[in-house]
Amino acid sequence: MLRILLVDDEKTEREGIRFLIDKFALPLKVAEASNGKKALEYLKGHPVDILLTDVKMPYMDGLELARAANEYNSSLVIIIFSAYGEFEYAKQACEVNAVNYLLKPIEVEEFYSVMGKVIAICKEKKQWEEKKESLLVADKSLLLFKLMSPKASCGEIGKNLEAYGIHLQNKYMVVICIETEGNYFEHSYDEFVNILEKAVPMGYEYINQYPNMANILLYDGKCPDHGEIERTAEKIYQAMTRREDGRVSMIVGRHCYGWKDFGKNMQEIERLREDTFSCFSGIIYAGKVHRGKEERLTRTEKMKQKILKSISERDLPAVREHMAAYLSCLKDEKSSSAMYAKYTFLDIAKALYEEYGIYNKGILFETTDEIMECSGLDEVEEAFYRVMEKAGSMQQEDTADVSQTVAEIIRMVKNEYMEDLSLEGIAGKVCLTPAYVSYIFKQETGVSLIKYLTDYRMQQAKILLEQGKMKIVDVGKACGYPNQSYFNRLFKNHFGVTPKQYREQ
Repeated sequence: MLRILLVDDEKTEREGIRFLIDKFALPLKVAEASNGKKALEYLKGHPVDILLTDVKMPYMDGLELARAANEYNSSLVIIIFSAYGEFEYAKQACEVNAVNYLLKPIEVEEFYSVMGKVIAICKEKKQWEEKKESLLVADKSLLLFKLMSPKASCGEIGKNLEAYGIHLQNKYMVVICIETEGNYFEHSYDEFVNILEKAVPMGYEYINQYPNMANILLYDGKCPDHGEIERTAEKIYQAMTRREDGRVSMIVGRHCYGWKDFGKNMQEIERLREDTFSCFSGIIYAGKVHRGKEERLTRTEKMKQKILKSISERDLPAVREHMAAYLSCLKDEKSSSAMYAKYTFLDIAKALYEEYGIYNKGILFETTDEIMECSGLDEVEEAFYRVMEKAGSMQQEDTADVSQTVAEIIRMVKNEYMEDLSLEGIAGKVCLTPAYVSYIFKQETGVSLIKYLTDYRMQQAKILLEQGKMKIVDVGKACGYPNQSYFNRLFKNHFGVTPKQYREQ
């Protein structure tokens, strides 16, 4: 609905125009003023789209009102009407940017025609203003987004932000980086804005970078008190964790004055993000990270040595106990290096595999990928316990009622089943004749070595087909059968269906 202000010292004239507006059902909300002075006061306190004013009025005439109104609101659409049909008035109406000039008494059809054009002009102006505002908001958001990059040209971007009323050159600034487990900033935008309004006592800008990640730029003319920054971060964190089911992680950067250290602080935040587990749940203060670092490293290294000692003693319960203590320590610290922790877990997994004779390249690569791709300590913990299960199953086999030689052959099959493994090759590795290896293996296990190898390969093929990550031709190769036809035939003999049919089932 557009807003029109009718200005005429004659009430009957105003009523007549209001009647026509109602008659034609024009989309206009009408306000009135009896002279130019009152009209100008109204314009200063109320939004108006169209000014329809008489020329001859006491205190301030219509042309003077139009000039003053133009200075105050340049987007105002002005219509002049008067009982004097002289050219001089029409000329002056053009000088005050009036879009039309109407003569009294007003012709109904002419009024309808003029108002239709004026309403169309107003709507076009509003659409342009909305589009312009949208473009300005988008440009401002883009500048702030670029400012958050560790390699941004901060001074240049800061200067461009001044056009949007954001003056940061002589301000103290702190950046808070927030990451959530779910897409919180996508589905809870209004809620988060409300949290910021209540929690932040200084100037701020909200930069929503991704559905699950945002940066908050705090700024003030006076140097921020560390306690105030921490209280602000805690308020935001507490409000978010009360509403967000998943984990919330925050990194609070160091404060800086102007642009001198801003880029360096953003680089530090980025390093901390890369160095810690994604969404670790809690708050890290960049200024506190390095305090006591040597002490933490010494403590965690001692824990690692306890785990390795338990592995060498094949005491899996002790391994589990020491690992739980190590994980608890990392969770409490929050800021411990994710990469350091992952490599520590890989070292421990490698020690376990070596101790229990697991050297299958597929298992080693799978374990490495699984641990390196973990985004949180909980995921690393789960991956590590799967490693322990493999070691535990191998330990049970080693303690079964078989000789050391047969136990070694079993480990060899499980580690090298994807290779070109044969009776002769296995016999050569354990320094015995093929006939003797075949004899002792069947005597101790009840099955021939070739049947044991084939059965194990078929079980591994079935697992790979169930996982659905590999093409069927690659499954055969991964299980030691480069000949696809032979693999298909062998698989059907074992399970009654082809590999393709098994996967479809």
